[in-house]
Amino acid sequence: MTRKSTHFRTTRARGTRRPARVLAAVAVAASALAVCVTNVAQTAPAAVADDVKDRQDKLSDQLKELREDLEGTSDELVDAAVRLKTAESRLSEANDRRDAAEEALARAGRRDEELADQLVLAEAAVGKSQRELEARATQEQETRDRLAGIARQAYVSSGMAGLSIALGAQSPEQFADRVSVADNALRAQSGVIDRLSVEQAETRADEAKLEAGRRRVAALKQQSEQVVAQREQATSQARQAADEIGRLVGERERAVEAISARKAAEQKRVDDLEAEQDRLAEILRERARASSGSGSGGGVVADGGSGLSFPVSAPVTSGYGWRYHPILNYRRLHAGTDFGAACGTPVRAAASGSIVRAGWSGGYGNQIVVDHGRLRGSGVATSYNHLSRIVVSSGHVSRGQVIAYSGTTGLSTGCHLHFEVYVNGSTTDPMGWL
Repeated sequence: MTRKSTHFRTTRARGTRRPARVLAAVAVAASALAVCVTNVAQTAPAAVADDVKDRQDKLSDQLKELREDLEGTSDELVDAAVRLKTAESRLSEANDRRDAAEEALARAGRRDEELADQLVLAEAAVGKSQRELEARATQEQETRDRLAGIARQAYVSSGMAGLSIALGAQSPEQFADRVSVADNALRAQSGVIDRLSVEQAETRADEAKLEAGRRRVAALKQQSEQVVAQREQATSQARQAADEIGRLVGERERAVEAISARKAAEQKRVDDLEAEQDRLAEILRERARASSGSGSGGGVVADGGSGLSFPVSAPVTSGYGWRYHPILNYRRLHAGTDFGAACGTPVRAAASGSIVRAGWSGGYGNQIVVDHGRLRGSGVATSYNHLSRIVVSSGHVSRGQVIAYSGTTGLSTGCHLHFEVYVNGSTTDPMGWL
């Protein structure tokens, strides 16, 4: 019922109030246009903000990945690599801003030339309209003068004086001649009046044309001023982008120099770390062979479990697998699983066993290695690295016993537990045992 009533009111208004409906439609269209303009004005800065946030998020992800790839690398080199990555990312953004500013500058320049040409034509049109209006005024004045002359002549020859003369005619022929003269004078006067009306209408049209031309000139000048402001803004933005590019290029060069200066030392660190890992692997292989030969678990009695328990209550932040070293340019094995444990989080033995090593171990920082004996028919050992504090440094430990606390010692880029599993002396993916 409500829709029907509304439709009825709308139909009746269509026949009786068309101007009001037109005005209403114009008002609605104007409101819609205003809303669109407002939305565009509000959306543009929001889009820019979203783009900036996306870039920041992307850079943050890239830096996180870079730090993961550089796990086990010196702090100085990681810092230089992060500065290099940051400078390259911001350099790319600055180049984009400079290109956009230069494009805007070129676009404003083209528009400025177009407006200049249009302004010349518009001003010429105004001048022409002004001259035509002046000529029209002269012509109209001439017509007025002519009309005044006819009026004077009509008054003398066919006006009241003419009528008196006609009435004073001495014969019918003389009366007819005088009436004919008066009639001709009236027709001539009427024709001049019509012409004057036409000229006045043409004058009004010329005045409207001149006013429109002047408004056109004013609008073009206003647009030209806006374009000049846009050119100045684009020029300023291009200059700022160029200055930032220069600064970022300097930062990038300094980061590259820092990386080059520490590259040899870093290679030695990596070599030492791998050598340390090899020595530990050899020790564990020997213990695995011994336990296999004696059938006693190498002096270690397993706790009956076939697998390993999680060594810490924390999420996995990086898995076992090969990684590409972005500075030394080679693939290397990330030989364990990283748990994102805050510094000071209790670290527990993954299974019962005996401590093989506990103490400082170069790039591993504070480390504990536990031999769990035979599990699933193989000699299994685990290592806990980058510890902040070691609680148990020798002897037997039980599954779940707190043996240390997580930290970020050695070549570590943040608090976490780097957990490794050795099977017969070789590392394997810990997640297959947890």
